[in-house]
Amino acid sequence: MGICTNKQYTQTNDPPQNHRQNRLYQNYQQLASINHPLNVNHKYNNYFQIIPDTTVGKGIKMTNQYTSRLSREEWLEKRKEFWESRVEGEKVYWQSIQKAIEEQDEANALAILNACDLKLVNNSIQLLYDNSMHKYDVPIFMINEPQSFPSTKYCDAGLIQNFQETELKIKVRSNKLPQDFEVLTHTNQSIAELKTKVQESAPGSEQCRLFFKGREMRNHHLIGNYQLKDGEMVQAFM
Repeated sequence: MGICTNKQYTQTNDPPQNHRQNRLYQNYQQLASINHPLNVNHKYNNYFQIIPDTTVGKGIKMTNQYTSRLSREEWLEKRKEFWESRVEGEKVYWQSIQKAIEEQDEANALAILNACDLKLVNNSIQLLYDNSMHKYDVPIFMINEPQSFPSTKYCDAGLIQNFQETELKIKVRSNKLPQDFEVLTHTNQSIAELKTKVQESAPGSEQCRLFFKGREMRNHHLIGNYQLKDGEMVQAFM
């Protein structure tokens, strides 16, 4: 993993002297509050529940404590997705932030950030900015482990286990095909099998993700788990 060269100097929380940059810095200070509506953690509040007035971690890695709505497996997957999906700012800076979070010694973590001139807001690795004043938001589930994990997977929550066994036709709308089409299936058929049928209608598709009413359908589930009815629409992204 590439990171910035290892130069060291003292991390400082002094606000920028430039007037425009100082205004941005003050705005970032407000965004750093977990109660601010634009705080990055609100983007991910489906994944965890904040525990009021409770903290976890030390120094620059101190955050609010939380309980996870994701299983440990799902939580690890979301962390991996977070690092892989960063497009704002500079990629090398995100790599350095990741390395700093993984570093156990705070002095070494600060040295990694200092090497890229990444500065902390409110002495917390939850929000940083570079010399161009681009900000880098890090949600708390990327920094500390939760107080607890649920006994069931988040993706399994709310699914129907006792469903009628029957054949049904469902409509599929795909981003790869010019028009909707129908698939004959069964409530006992797995989502993985349904994906295979959908991909047969769009040769050359290497992957397929299915969504029903905004919820992604997972391979190990059955069609009946989602209460799909005859003639209802599934969205396919291939």
